Amino acid sequence: MVLLISEIHFTTKSYIKIPNYRIYDTRHPDGTAHGGTAIIIKIGIKHHLHDHYNLDHLQATSVVIEDWIGPLTLAAVYCPPKHNIKGEQFQRFFATLGQRFLAGGDYNAKHPQWGSRLTTPRGRELRKAIQAEHLSHVSTGEPTYWPSDRRRVPDLLDFGVVKHIPLRTLHAESSLDLSSDHSPVLITIHSKILPQPCPPTLSTKHTNWEAFRRIIKENLPLDVPLKTDGDIEDYVNQFVHIIQQAAWSSTPAHTEPAKWKNARRGSNKKF
Repeated sequence: MVLLISEIHFTTKSYIKIPNYRIYDTRHPDGTAHGGTAIIIKIGIKHHLHDHYNLDHLQATSVVIEDWIGPLTLAAVYCPPKHNIKGEQFQRFFATLGQRFLAGGDYNAKHPQWGSRLTTPRGRELRKAIQAEHLSHVSTGEPTYWPSDRRRVPDLLDFGVVKHIPLRTLHAESSLDLSSDHSPVLITIHSKILPQPCPPTLSTKHTNWEAFRRIIKENLPLDVPLKTDGDIEDYVNQFVHIIQQAAWSSTPAHTEPAKWKNARRGSNKKF
């Protein structure tokens, strides 16, 4: 699972950590607590940081993951409402995301094309950029913004812009579980995501360290003369070999979790 977050309000003093997830963020360029974006991605998903896009009118954080087709860029986007953004500015941003991407977030751009009630100047410019770059959009078609002022009408501001991802493989749905004035959008990409390979290790949390120490003590000779460089090198190699054998003998065989077996068979990931 990958979370694309808009308007994080982070500063240099902000910090968040979630076990088993990696977090990347892009703050507003003026350094104050407004705007900004973040991506929270599970460590088990093979990925790398792609870019931080950090301008007054648009902030974005992007990562590249691997699926069965190849690299896929996922970007979290936030466009503050006060700026007058032209289509060419959107095009310059989309050009940084590569040949295959999903850029989702709060664009603060309204157009009936993606389900808004009306058209705003920014929505018109964004649609021009989408058409010029031969892009598509994915949205719920339902309101995602719920103003606290009852005189204002809910509308759709949060959606995704995609390139070279077949729309038949995408599904967007609303989530009303949270209490924010923006409701989350769950976008499912039907694809086989490659898992992050586990780094090699000699021990695990199940290693029997008492057995490890016993094997080292029984097999490590202490009366070896170390008079030459060759003696030292041979003894170091022997020492390393004994440590490896002790660790392997003291650690139960690894059993692959069912979730990774399922991941290799193919699964649906929500973003």
